[in-house]
Amino acid sequence: MSLTCYNKGCGQKFDPDNNADDACKYHPGGPIFHDALKGWSCCKKRSTDFTEFLNTPGCTRGPHSNVKPVQPQETKTDSETDGLKNITLEEAVKPPRQRDPLPKLDMVRPSADEPMLKLKVTVTSSLKAILEKLQQEDSNVSPTVDNLGEISVGTNCYHKSCKTTYNGPKTNDTQCVYHPGYPVFHEGMKYWTCCQRKTSDFDNFLSQEGCEVGKHLWIKPKGEGEEKSCRFDWYQTGPDVCISFFAKASLPEKTLVEANKVVLKVHLVFDGGKSVFDQQFILWDAIDPERSNVKLLGSKVEINLKKKESFSWPTLELPKDKLIPTGDKNSQ
Repeated sequence: MSLTCYNKGCGQKFDPDNNADDACKYHPGGPIFHDALKGWSCCKKRSTDFTEFLNTPGCTRGPHSNVKPVQPQETKTDSETDGLKNITLEEAVKPPRQRDPLPKLDMVRPSADEPMLKLKVTVTSSLKAILEKLQQEDSNVSPTVDNLGEISVGTNCYHKSCKTTYNGPKTNDTQCVYHPGYPVFHEGMKYWTCCQRKTSDFDNFLSQEGCEVGKHLWIKPKGEGEEKSCRFDWYQTGPDVCISFFAKASLPEKTLVEANKVVLKVHLVFDGGKSVFDQQFILWDAIDPERSNVKLLGSKVEINLKKKESFSWPTLELPKDKLIPTGDKNSQ
């Protein structure tokens, strides 16, 4: 009888009657996500690419196990809370006014097709210092020739959540089932932006099958930079919504954040130009783009959105099942 191994980083099928003490190569530690870096607590390897993190070979040998590990309760680290603004005691005690989450007949949601406004950007001294250091390091490195060569047997598909490895030209005939979106970790929930099947269990998140079918990607894409996932978190006060994207060394001249009253578009070029993050958000409620702004720091990008009205938002984005044609009544 074939069973599935639940050891982190394995996921292979195994025969319980033929399970040697060193048959499984896995990670005994837990996943770590810190300032866009991803890795396992049991080994030192870190990566900014989520697919590369998922494909990190295990660091420990042992027998396969079909016992699902207990998911520890998540707690926020200092790095996840260091972007919180200081607020007065009155603001902390008095929560924002609550809006009925159900649509109201006398309300008209602003059109998502309204012109986009580029938000005002402030570049901090911490980012300027990092970019100057990167520029000096680049000037001291001689240019190299990138030789891709042939695809090596054992190469992992670069599409997110596809676990296929290259085993010759015949592998191209197999389907690639993957997630075209990005992973999001917010308030203990984990999901992909492309399908938003939320779960609090990290193993369930990793085992979620992709939502799109296409061809395998054996070579990393090139261009302005490689598409990377970018961890972000958000919080709100009465009049503001603040979103923190943990993107290090973002390039001010290539980073673009624009919005209208209900749509936010974020295009970040970070890691000194090596990584690109691009995503659109359909906001829960209306904002005032002219009073909103962006701050570029050395370790992250902060977007401060000024609410049109000081009501509490239950979520950052409006769920797809609540989307109504723009300009219609009965909209949130």
